[in-house]
Amino acid sequence: MKESKSRLSWQAVTLILWRQDAEAMKVWKRAGVGSSAPEVFCEAQTPKGLVQGVVIGGDRLNDAWDRDGELIVFTRKSTIVRLNGPELPTLTLSACPKAFEDVMMYNDTRSAARQHIDHMVLKSGLTFNMLGHEKASAIWMDHARRLGCTDPEAPEMPVPHQLVWLGSGLNRALALVIAGRWDGPHEGFNLYHPLTLFTDSSNVVAVEDPVASEVYPVEQVPA
Repeated sequence: MKESKSRLSWQAVTLILWRQDAEAMKVWKRAGVGSSAPEVFCEAQTPKGLVQGVVIGGDRLNDAWDRDGELIVFTRKSTIVRLNGPELPTLTLSACPKAFEDVMMYNDTRSAARQHIDHMVLKSGLTFNMLGHEKASAIWMDHARRLGCTDPEAPEMPVPHQLVWLGSGLNRALALVIAGRWDGPHEGFNLYHPLTLFTDSSNVVAVEDPVASEVYPVEQVPA
């Protein structure tokens, strides 16, 4: 169900407003960071008062925003400001993973029944793509053989059924679990042990530490 905007954190509200601001989106694309959305939030005291927003451009140092350089910030008031780090009495740069979860919940107006149907459709589409992917299908067949099925055309041929998220924020990927520690037909693959995933971008990804890599069922949204 859709979450009330009034209950969102200022970070989540800022991300929603950023998505609606064409100029701010252009600034972010020009920054060339490589991710689909900004993930570093800024709080700074300036001569005009407190600025809170998300960093969408500016100077970088060692693949991070340079707090001693210029930062371009899209604020929670839907303005774009330029801040010079050394001139600021206080400057805090931080991540806020929950903001992205809040945005997802805010944008999700589907009923529980509709979400369940959509998950089934997603799994069907990913399974179809996985079976047409040489490497992924070979990995899945290895799993099927361990379960005693050697004929891919057999009625008892198992199909992937675990749909998971991989990663955090707006760069998160959907994936099917196709290999790992098998705990049985009801439990499926254990999400606390190394896994192999087939993502919605048709990549096969080996995950050594699912917890550190933020792998969790689609039906769950972490706090």
